[in-house]
Amino acid sequence: MGILEMTAQNFIRAGIFLLAAWAVVFPATAQSEIEIPPASRMALGVETEAIATAAASEGVSAPAIVIAPNGALRTASSPFDGVMVDALKTPGSKVAAGDPVAVIYSNAYADSAAELETRRLTMAHMAHLAARADDLFELGLRSEQEADEAHHDAISAKLSFDALKTQLEYVQRGDQPGQFILTAPAAGTVTHVRPGPGESLGAGEPIVSIFTNGVFWARAQLSERHASALMAGAPVTVDNLSEKGAIVSINPEIDQATRSLDVVVELPTTHAWRLGAALTVSFETLPSDDALRVPSKAIVRLGGADVVFVETQTGFRMVAVDVVSRSRQDALIRSGGLAPGEKVAIAGLAALKNIASGV
Repeated sequence: MGILEMTAQNFIRAGIFLLAAWAVVFPATAQSEIEIPPASRMALGVETEAIATAAASEGVSAPAIVIAPNGALRTASSPFDGVMVDALKTPGSKVAAGDPVAVIYSNAYADSAAELETRRLTMAHMAHLAARADDLFELGLRSEQEADEAHHDAISAKLSFDALKTQLEYVQRGDQPGQFILTAPAAGTVTHVRPGPGESLGAGEPIVSIFTNGVFWARAQLSERHASALMAGAPVTVDNLSEKGAIVSINPEIDQATRSLDVVVELPTTHAWRLGAALTVSFETLPSDDALRVPSKAIVRLGGADVVFVETQTGFRMVAVDVVSRSRQDALIRSGGLAPGEKVAIAGLAALKNIASGV
């Protein structure tokens, strides 16, 4: 066995002995002052880092999912029950408004196409009768009431025609009997195509989804404590990219089960995002004058509170802190018992926590 291995084992044995000694001497209650000789710190693996004054800083980080902005996702739906014959586009395809996207078979299509033509003829006929009634009214051969009724019938016929025409706005006649072609309602990128060929579909069921925007959003969930310090429009760091995103909205309603709320972020436009992709967003915060910055790993939970272990001349003292925000690297805290330049433990915390707890 080498000298280095023997030295390491001796340090470990010394650490175990110290923990056992503290467990015997001190009762099982939390201690605010812990005396640790310099030699014992090495055995326990304790390391420290200085407390810094907080400035505008990256605050809490959270996982997020890429979503489409409001109104940016359009769907092409079948106006009838039917069967999917063929999808003419695949996810990722670029389409223009009016481009064919699917072929569908439906028994109702032929009837609706014929009904549309019938309503068109009726509308034209009623418009002619209304114009004729006006002429006869001018000649004194029709009453004002009869002319008004003719106009009412003409307007009703036009509304009936327009309603069916709107229902069939994105439908074109197919090459085979009973088939029709569904067209894209807007230009963009196809994101979903469903169902598959031969599968049944219902009236109004989305067939093709189209992303029509070049801007992407992301949705993250934050605890109510962290979200309370955020405001709409504040900058957001996304996956460590240099270009910032921005907060679009903060849900004012807190989920009672998770005590969290949704925060929606507009993502930087310099990156190629994908709907549904996972990423990490870090929200920047402007701390108050009494806020300090410490490494996130310096904060531990003890007795239901967040605490740090501050270095003293004889060891460490335990100080309760209020965490304003926290990221993977740093945390913003408030505490009347801390000052910039003091050092907090960032390693060996399990040992310090056990000693403070009297374990």
